[in-house]
Amino acid sequence: MTSSPQIADPHADLPALRVAIRTWLRDHEAELQPYRHEIVGDIPQMYTHVRPLQRMLCEAGWTRLGWPVEVGGLGGSAVMRAELMEEFAAAGYAFPDLLATIEIMGPMLVKYAPELAAQHLPAAIAGDEVWCQGFSEPEAGSDLGGLRCKAVPTDGPNGPGFVLSGQKMWSSYGSISKRCCVLARTNDNGHRGLSMLWVDLDSPGVTMVPTMCETHRDDVSELFFDDVFVPLDRLVGPEGAGWEVVMYLLQYERGAYAWKRQAEMHTHLQEVLHQADPVAAAAHTTAIGEAYLAIFALRSQAGPTLGLLDSGAALGPGISVDKLLLGVAEQTITDTARNVLWPALELDDTEAAERWRRRWSYTRITTIYGGAAEVQRDLVAERLLGLPRGK
Repeated sequence: MTSSPQIADPHADLPALRVAIRTWLRDHEAELQPYRHEIVGDIPQMYTHVRPLQRMLCEAGWTRLGWPVEVGGLGGSAVMRAELMEEFAAAGYAFPDLLATIEIMGPMLVKYAPELAAQHLPAAIAGDEVWCQGFSEPEAGSDLGGLRCKAVPTDGPNGPGFVLSGQKMWSSYGSISKRCCVLARTNDNGHRGLSMLWVDLDSPGVTMVPTMCETHRDDVSELFFDDVFVPLDRLVGPEGAGWEVVMYLLQYERGAYAWKRQAEMHTHLQEVLHQADPVAAAAHTTAIGEAYLAIFALRSQAGPTLGLLDSGAALGPGISVDKLLLGVAEQTITDTARNVLWPALELDDTEAAERWRRRWSYTRITTIYGGAAEVQRDLVAERLLGLPRGK
């Protein structure tokens, strides 16, 4: 893939930005053809596949828009990257999921650890390193306040820092990640005893165990920390402020990620209509309409959320609405595809059928990751609607 000189303008207004992105996509159509769909392969193959695209987008400046200049960005509004995702999907291309992980963790680093952001964000945007999260544990999934992974402060021969011990699970892309933001307990003072650490996964004492999923690849991994030394300068935010830091991050996992997914789901719904037999499509018009409405509802919620996040607003429990709508939309569209394209998802050996099988399987967890739907409904009921606390 040829290099792409920087053309992104952080000072452009959104209409001008849309025109510039569309022009760039048209001018690079031949180079972008391999990215019409997500590939059917394992996680390392996926990483190898998308790295040239990440480099291309970075060199053109598109994925540097909205990030502060001090951490390797071009400045401007983060909404500009949302426009990139929108135009990319509308043109029929698969936007790299690895860039979505940066949209979730990057703002956290910029706010709470700008030195670490300056060191690692440019490499991640360019595709030279991958990040993952270390939050959930076997007995502390949605209840992060109950986690037991410990980080004991130390001032030993390696200098001040923490000795990290414990287990994490459900770390997306853990098998190819170089860094991990780990939420750990630094004292026993409940939610106030948590701290966020930025951990190098090649450190002595780290063991990564891939988890084979129904998608036939290791989308997630378990991470084990056996007395891993983490330097003090890898602390994200103040010690004991981990709950504040992770709540800030979750705004982006539940909000910014929802915008990317709604853009892609519009394209996926078009795929259903193009691939379906006309008779089968006509027999499922209600389901197709419901899928469109689910995506539209998500879009209507996620758009304003992006603006609020960009303004620095603290969204609180309202972000749970985005997460709930995301899970509904994800599962509705893949259930619709399964029915409209039946029996292709079950029987066909084509790449298109395998792609839909993976999409369907992955959406089964969309009501769990980032906060289980049951917990999100409780938050909406109690803290937004003022209903009595459930028993």
